[in-house]
Amino acid sequence: MDSGKLKIGYSGSSALTGLRERGDLEAKLAEQSSSDAVEWKPFDDDASLFQAIEEGRVDIGAIGDAVPALLHREDAPLVYLAAEPANPSAYAIVVPLDSDIFSAADLQGKRIAYAPSSNEHLLLLQALDSAGLSQRDVKPLKLAPADTFRSMERRDADAWAVSEPELSRIEPLGIRIIADGSLSAAQRDIYVTTPESLQGREPLFKLAVDAISGYDDWLGEQVHDAAELLAGLTGIEHAGWLGSFDRKAYGTAPFLSSIVQEEQTLADTAAKLSGRKSRMDVQRFARDWMPERP
Repeated sequence: MDSGKLKIGYSGSSALTGLRERGDLEAKLAEQSSSDAVEWKPFDDDASLFQAIEEGRVDIGAIGDAVPALLHREDAPLVYLAAEPANPSAYAIVVPLDSDIFSAADLQGKRIAYAPSSNEHLLLLQALDSAGLSQRDVKPLKLAPADTFRSMERRDADAWAVSEPELSRIEPLGIRIIADGSLSAAQRDIYVTTPESLQGREPLFKLAVDAISGYDDWLGEQVHDAAELLAGLTGIEHAGWLGSFDRKAYGTAPFLSSIVQEEQTLADTAAKLSGRKSRMDVQRFARDWMPERP
């Protein structure tokens, strides 16, 4: 572990690319005359980012809250640093407007594209379960979120489980939402690290979370400026980002007892639907990690 470098991971077309571009965290470090540096690491999806965090190749990252519930190893302790708001409208299973699929029950035997071990994956599992189906009843296709638009243009699948900002990116293609995140226990992104990465560096991690929180406030207050910045970084048009901001709120909050309870329900649901035998104890990961304010 490089104690002088904070490695921040992000996946796909994450809005965190705007924080990287603005340099807010680097400016905060400079103000404190800190010798710490920031390294930004891109990943194709949340599952690969989470694996990098567990292995210590990344210190902190934002992932969908279903990812640890589906992927974490019992021998790999985690620290849940902060949680974004629940955003059920930011997740959906969509089909083209001319599709003959109108409900989750119609997905039987169909090709469904999604990022494995993601919030979108759990939404699919819960949608299928609500229709008396399981993943065995469909044909899964692995999809990197940033490839969603091209996949829909080519009609590589019959349905797509997607999240923001890709949901707003594909909307101009003409889509019908057959299920959204209100059906799923996985509705938010969370910031995670490991005890090893955090040890002795709590003030640095708190500074990072504070910078993310301030940037999230800016996203909500200056939506047009934010959309313009992110459009230049991600290839998603200005209007697409405005649509995304309508569906997804940003912000950071500590893991209050109410959020811990919601995350435990998610973990138990994910275990049941994925066949995971071990139970994940969320309270063990959501401890109070922030140093006292001076």
